[in-house]
Amino acid sequence: MSEEQYILCVDDDGNFLKSMEFLLPEKVNKSGDQMAWYRCLFSDNPLNALDTIKDINSEGDIVAMIISDQKMPQMKGIEFLMETRKMCPDSIRVLLTGYAGLESAISAINNNLLDKYFTKPIEDENDLILNINHLLQRFQMKRTITDQGKLIHDLYTFSNVLNSIESFQDTLDYTVAFAEATLKCSRISIMLCEGDMLKIKAARGLPDEVIQSAGIPVGGRIAGEVFQSKKAIIARTTDEIPYTDKVVNSESDSFISAPILYAGLTSSDHPLGVINVTDKADNNPFTEADMETLTYIANTASIAIHNQFNHIKLQQAYSETRTQAATLKYQMTHDPLTGLSNRMHLQDILQHAVISRRHEDSGFCMFLMDLDNFKEMNDTLGHHNGDIILQEVASRLQHFLDKSEIVARIGGDEFAVLMKGLSRDEASSMAGKIMETIRRPFSIEGMTLQVDASIGMSFCPEHGEEPGLIIQRAEVAMYLAKRSGEGFGIYSAENDPYNSRRLVIISDLRKAIDDDQLRLYYQPKIALDTGRIAGVEALVRWKHPEYGFLPPDQFIPIAEQTGLIKPLTIWVLNEALRQCRARCDNNINVGVAVNLSVRNLQDIQLPAQIAELLKKWDISPDLLELEITESVVMSNPEISMEILRQLSAMGIRLSIDDFGTGHSSLAYLNKLPVNEIKIDKSFIKGLGTNNSDDMIVRATIELGHNLGFTVVAEGVESKVILDRLKHLGCNVAQGFFISPPIPQEDLNIWISNHC
Repeated sequence: MSEEQYILCVDDDGNFLKSMEFLLPEKVNKSGDQMAWYRCLFSDNPLNALDTIKDINSEGDIVAMIISDQKMPQMKGIEFLMETRKMCPDSIRVLLTGYAGLESAISAINNNLLDKYFTKPIEDENDLILNINHLLQRFQMKRTITDQGKLIHDLYTFSNVLNSIESFQDTLDYTVAFAEATLKCSRISIMLCEGDMLKIKAARGLPDEVIQSAGIPVGGRIAGEVFQSKKAIIARTTDEIPYTDKVVNSESDSFISAPILYAGLTSSDHPLGVINVTDKADNNPFTEADMETLTYIANTASIAIHNQFNHIKLQQAYSETRTQAATLKYQMTHDPLTGLSNRMHLQDILQHAVISRRHEDSGFCMFLMDLDNFKEMNDTLGHHNGDIILQEVASRLQHFLDKSEIVARIGGDEFAVLMKGLSRDEASSMAGKIMETIRRPFSIEGMTLQVDASIGMSFCPEHGEEPGLIIQRAEVAMYLAKRSGEGFGIYSAENDPYNSRRLVIISDLRKAIDDDQLRLYYQPKIALDTGRIAGVEALVRWKHPEYGFLPPDQFIPIAEQTGLIKPLTIWVLNEALRQCRARCDNNINVGVAVNLSVRNLQDIQLPAQIAELLKKWDISPDLLELEITESVVMSNPEISMEILRQLSAMGIRLSIDDFGTGHSSLAYLNKLPVNEIKIDKSFIKGLGTNNSDDMIVRATIELGHNLGFTVVAEGVESKVILDRLKHLGCNVAQGFFISPPIPQEDLNIWISNHC
């Protein structure tokens, strides 16, 4: 049974799903350009969609494309699509987002997490379907090129195996001998086409008179079935095999026939002959494995026979195969409408240009342009005339520019040009000339039209040396030029709010760590059986001199991405232990918890650094607790486990944070050298009102106690929840109802009231 191919569409908007339920099967599966028929599935929940993908994978089927909305209550679209990469890495991923989410979508594309994004609401369904069909064609072409590449490799591998045999007859005799030994048969022959008959050219176990006289009609039933099936078949009737009445003595004997076919990559194979085998030495019937073996021998021998029978034809066939592969590669890297390079090819060219620039110590300019008001023209004149305009623009750009310069169509009405060695003034002058070239009047169905364009420019290395970033910054400059009405412009970091803010945060965070500009706040934890303080969690805070108070989610992820998380963690540990020392000197022996990230648990120097800090501040290891999440541990279990063992051996307490939201198994959890689990606040908030949350929390507490762990509940925001946790036997609680995070100077007062 052949594999099914699926398109999966996920959106919590029921109306949008209904429109897609009509649009996808109707428009995608009925497109004449498609190379496959797709089953379309729809889901309003990304978590259910992940289960659907598992089911598809378990059936051996293929998820060709996943289309996801960005804003869904259960999971953001980008997070969902990142999860799907683990399950179906080759699928095409498409994100639907509002304008507010464009920056995230562009960033995801530049990081190869997405293949395409569309803004909602969808204004042009035809454009959406055109892009979806193009992406699906690319998906199918990738699969085809992989298969054909393997076939070419196999052809030459088989040819090389028999290449040492110079004689045509020796090739036949060797094939017969190999088949006889492999299949353990007593009678075998190779019959090749001579006109409309198949004649024996090599044999074992047959009398000479049979070899000389026997023949099978090429158009007969047995030969026809063999050539049509292209694999070995078992025939139990011998009326069409002339010599079998002389060599087969009973109707119970089996007779195998297999085609020797030219193994080309065309749609019509040229028959060369058959291999006939009969009488297994062990008197057992032929099996499916025997049939597959004979088919393999036949296909291998066909190449060697064809090499010697007509070497020129093989070279022609190979040339045709290479032409097909080249054609497929061209289709993958070029826009079918204009013949220009596409976005994927442009990124490859940019990558090579960046490498060349480093060797040649030169730079280049990326021009990115789109046609003003093209959508309105397309709607008014029709898509056919819109396509003519795009083709004419492509032609003008190609004729205007030097052949060594790259022109690409990277979107609906977006074009890109790559030019080397231009100064800013030269690039601006060139942008003006390109605009003049595009502005020349078009003649469409007797009408004279003029098309304007907006152009954005970015320079390498000035604006980056990563292809996606170079394109993105040219896009930023283009949209600013379009918005200002100036026609063209060069990228400026000052005019890119997202980029400049990120760069400032990176720079200032490094300075804040070095200059001790950060502050620690502490959120207390209380023992539920006594109501007394059971420890505090250290939380870093940053009041930025320009942006004001920044919540952790605006600088912690940047720290993780840039590598600043390591010095930031060491700063937090040092400051937390310094202030712990001050509390101990005042007879307040309260432990402190610090959070660790993925990068921290991959740092083999971490245990030694913590040991040095404990010694520096003369803190007992059992007063320090390190909090980690399940996902942090599971990102690289071997290294993480070793570091955790070292920390535990030092006497440091270890806690699993956000327990219940990760993906570690119970068996693995039992191996972790941890002392505590913290139930995630998403389960705590429903206590007393949600039976499901109540059961989960009860089960988690029992599990933790059975494994010997202290159980902590975080996110406690009401007395109802606090009382319920006491009733369920939870050990420790933390949350705003107990205390929000407070600075060190307020913590001592709070502790004095809860000791």
